[in-house]
Amino acid sequence: MGTIEGFQPSFEKDGPAGGAVAPPVVKLYGTTTSPYTRKIRLLTRAAGLPVTMVDTRTAEGADALAHIAPLGKVPVIEMGPPGPAGALDDGAPRVLADSGLIAAWLWARHAPALRAAGFELSPDDWSGRALTVAVEGALDAAINRFYLLRDKLPDQGYVSRQADRVATTLAWLDAHMPAFARPLSGATLSLGCALDWIVFRGMADLPRFGRLVAFREAWTASGVGVGTEPG
Repeated sequence: MGTIEGFQPSFEKDGPAGGAVAPPVVKLYGTTTSPYTRKIRLLTRAAGLPVTMVDTRTAEGADALAHIAPLGKVPVIEMGPPGPAGALDDGAPRVLADSGLIAAWLWARHAPALRAAGFELSPDDWSGRALTVAVEGALDAAINRFYLLRDKLPDQGYVSRQADRVATTLAWLDAHMPAFARPLSGATLSLGCALDWIVFRGMADLPRFGRLVAFREAWTASGVGVGTEPG
């Protein structure tokens, strides 16, 4: 999760006819089940940034995603209309194809609104960023296992090791993750989305981890994720 410097575009400058330039149209490619897409849905909502959701589970959405993001991973944000060389007029890239990159761009562009909504995503929070890496490592292993099992691979070898990675990392987070608190850090946001997805997909025995259970209860009670639950 690196920072993105210089992304402070102003849309108040005069256009060719002397009028204000409208903000770019923003499309968010992803699914309502994806925890990474959910994180960006929450941040764009908190920032007051209107986005058009493109469901990549549809044939049209999948084709559109493949056209702009060769990795085919979600979420992806596309901003337009593009300027020269696929960039906006302020030099920002037209396509951001990683949740960490998108979150960093949103913080660079919309920090006042996000702070007002109760978020603190400072790139200088190194301990928080380290926790985010652990959270998303466990989430990636859980996602990997879910799809491999869905493809009917036997639960052995690499597949079973994903369950071990999830359990080991959740145990570590149970011992090291701070209690739920505001303002919400990047690690808090990532953990809330990750735990909801892990429970939704049945990818871990969460009741084994008392502090994480308490964290999720506080996350749910906070209402931060209301309306974006996986489904």
